[in-house]
Amino acid sequence: MKKAIGVLLVLGVLKSSGFCYQDTVLVAKADTITEVEKLILEQQEFNKQEETKDQIEIGSNRIVQVIDDMDGTEVVVGRYGNVIVIDRQDTVRIKVGSKGIKITETWDGTNIEIIEPDNFEKEFNYHHKKRFKGHWAGFEMGMNNYLTPDFTLPGDYMSLNTGKSWNVNINFIQYSLNIANNSFGLVTGFGLQMNDYKFNGNNSIEKDPVSGNIISLDIPINAKMSKLHVDYLTLPLIFEVHPSNKLGRKLYLGAGMIGSMKLRSYTKVKYYVDGKKNKDKTHNDYNISPLQYAVTFRAGFKAIRIFANYNLQPLFQPGLDPELYPFSVGLSLIPF
Repeated sequence: MKKAIGVLLVLGVLKSSGFCYQDTVLVAKADTITEVEKLILEQQEFNKQEETKDQIEIGSNRIVQVIDDMDGTEVVVGRYGNVIVIDRQDTVRIKVGSKGIKITETWDGTNIEIIEPDNFEKEFNYHHKKRFKGHWAGFEMGMNNYLTPDFTLPGDYMSLNTGKSWNVNINFIQYSLNIANNSFGLVTGFGLQMNDYKFNGNNSIEKDPVSGNIISLDIPINAKMSKLHVDYLTLPLIFEVHPSNKLGRKLYLGAGMIGSMKLRSYTKVKYYVDGKKNKDKTHNDYNISPLQYAVTFRAGFKAIRIFANYNLQPLFQPGLDPELYPFSVGLSLIPF
């Protein structure tokens, strides 16, 4: 009689715990309450191990991972958990990028909470290895000028209108190499640099056929605009540090060198004749140094990113006049 009552109690517990009918029959065949308890423990242990884990990979990178067990379902999209959905018990947690939400069903109704990024690891229990990623690739824009060996601005025919002398950089390839703790590394890649040097005076420049020096070319009419334009292919070697783990990639500091190879150079003059627009464009090497190298300093916090470059190689070939060292200062507007 005691055995029968005990088995009936166990059957009731099993039914409320989600055991299937077949499992219940097996337990009912047990001779003693001790054997029933043993079967229950074995079944619970089996259920804990009954977990399905599916994932989609490309190479060694996991793209989608789905874990389905007795407690619920967890879906992770992206190698670094860009999207995470966890549905366990009465709570659903959703993470998309830097946004998170928690939806809990309670006796009083549905409770919705915003999950702050600082609580992501606790709420989603998802840990990934942070990778080092530099800040080279992107669209940059700034101002150009150059300095004499005495670090002064030229005051003659090479004087520039800095506010209209634009520097535009399109850095289209980037490679980041981690050196220490995914917070210090080397950044390299390729870019295209376009420099406008717009003259202040009513003049352009030309190359002296005898000495090779760059001399002034007077313009007989009043010019609307006169400039020297130079394009380069650039190759950076920049050491970059992300000082604070808490801020992550929001704060960075970088310093290094940028090597460049001249692609083309020309002068352009715009002017009016009898009210009609005219322009003269002259392609020439102007004895501009074919290879350049500059020091660069870079810093950024969140969306504000600045750069400053200073050439250690003169604009024109060494030994020729004028001896001028270009520099540029600007902002990284659109990161790639």
